[in-house]
Amino acid sequence: MTPISAVNTGSRQPGFTLLELLLVVSIIIIAVGIVIPNLNTLDTSVFNAQIRKAAAALTYARRIAIVEAQPKAVVLYAFDPERADYQQLRAQMQTENPAAHWESDLLDLKFQTDANQLAAAVERIEITFYPQGGSTGGLLNFGLNERSATIKVDPITGRITTAYNGETLAEEK
Repeated sequence: MTPISAVNTGSRQPGFTLLELLLVVSIIIIAVGIVIPNLNTLDTSVFNAQIRKAAAALTYARRIAIVEAQPKAVVLYAFDPERADYQQLRAQMQTENPAAHWESDLLDLKFQTDANQLAAAVERIEITFYPQGGSTGGLLNFGLNERSATIKVDPITGRITTAYNGETLAEEK
């Protein structure tokens, strides 16, 4: 029978083996490979949700104008959080009472009255819908990084159409 000793008589130095280091590095590489593509998908999801929200606000105001037989406005805001008067602009937005509104701190907003006009950057745009179905109309161009979308509001019918990244405008229901 051999005696059991509590003292380590081996010459092993404290530290990690090469196998342990390779295992940790491979786990980190796999985690980065999973996370980075999802970050891009998250931006796309947020962008698409913002565009759907803007189209829904426009559609809601159009329907309310027809049902209540009164003109209804939608106000769209694209705030720059870096501006000095950012808080003042947000407070002003809260005091307005349109039928519907849309706001974003992320997206750039440009407006043009028709396709032949050059789009101008705006922080606030108001579109009015009339009981007969018409509207003030125009093209709303949204941008975030390399993503873009266009919402067209027909001035005669008030119909709303949406296109993403240069697609042709497909009519909303």
